[in-house]
Amino acid sequence: MKEKQTDVLVVGSGLVGLVAAHCMSSLNYNVIIVDKKIFNKPKKTPMDIRTVAVSEGSKQFLDSLFLWDGIKSFVEPIKKIKVYDRSPSNKILFENFEVKKQLGYVVENNKLRTFLISKLKDKKNVKIFFETGVKKIKIEESFVKSYCEKLSIKSKLIIAADGKNSYLRKIMGNKIFKKIYSENALVLNFFHEKNLNNTAYEIFYKTGPLAILPMNSKSKFFQSSIIWSNNKLLTQKLLSCSNEFIANILDEKIGDIIGQIMKINSKQTFPLSAHINQTFVNKRIIYVGDSAHSIHPIAGQGWNLGIKDIKNLEFIFKNLSFNKEEIGNEVFCKKYNSMSYKNAFQLYQITDKLNSHFKINDKIYRLLSNAGFGFIENNQQIKNKITKYAMGL
Repeated sequence: MKEKQTDVLVVGSGLVGLVAAHCMSSLNYNVIIVDKKIFNKPKKTPMDIRTVAVSEGSKQFLDSLFLWDGIKSFVEPIKKIKVYDRSPSNKILFENFEVKKQLGYVVENNKLRTFLISKLKDKKNVKIFFETGVKKIKIEESFVKSYCEKLSIKSKLIIAADGKNSYLRKIMGNKIFKKIYSENALVLNFFHEKNLNNTAYEIFYKTGPLAILPMNSKSKFFQSSIIWSNNKLLTQKLLSCSNEFIANILDEKIGDIIGQIMKINSKQTFPLSAHINQTFVNKRIIYVGDSAHSIHPIAGQGWNLGIKDIKNLEFIFKNLSFNKEEIGNEVFCKKYNSMSYKNAFQLYQITDKLNSHFKINDKIYRLLSNAGFGFIENNQQIKNKITKYAMGL
């Protein structure tokens, strides 16, 4: 078995793991990335139709890593967000008035992942091994050794970025708190008639939220993505229905916003769940992104929460004077956990409670909720605070 040596081992080549690798390599650390999956380019993986909502704060972090210039050509800026509770008459409009800043950006997962991998391949201090999963870990006092199928890797630190069902978390016995929701998310990518003019929509129905995210399009038609949370049985049935039937249902619900649906490019369902680890660290292992936490997609902040993990990690490296010998030690890991855990736990709770709030159908409760919507809509100071938080600034 071949042995490799590195400063940092990143397990998982999802978006958060790849950004972590960029961050560590930009700090002049040697990085190895392993992933048990095969890397496929977008044309070979048409079923992954997901999009990422990138906050302004995450955009600025990507820019600090000299990545944004290569990404901005295939993103769609969000300049306004319209939130409806049951109907357009009960609404809140969020706008950003800061020059050269947006509420967020929408980008396709596959395009972003392909770009990040291509840039990493150009770095001399980064090596990537696909079809290489970690099978066993042996932790020593000053390093950790990871055993894969055909090689072993000795590192000072492991960044676990291997997703919701993190294998590293399981073999380390790191417990989680988990909530499984009764809904699935139906995700659609489609061309439509009306220009959304860089406006995203979040519509709260009694069955769950429906988000409309405008996407960058090279077609003569406008392109958007829908994430619609609804009853599991219904979403599964819709998935098996014709595109024409789905288009008719969406026309009834949001036709006044998007106009006629010209073509549904792809459709998929995902089960909805949320979790948070009991801790974000084990000895010489830190957990980032979905391997540490996942939240209800109601606020579109899941990926940005993972980027905050990486920003916290960068802060520790830059500001706390750890040398190479101290990377991954007990003090290092505890500092990361204290910086990341509280914010993740708060957002885990906030998104869960928001989802519950909007599904309550009691008439008096809804009247009070509507009054609250009206109060926020007419109070610019509160709206500015919400907007700034959502932008990650």
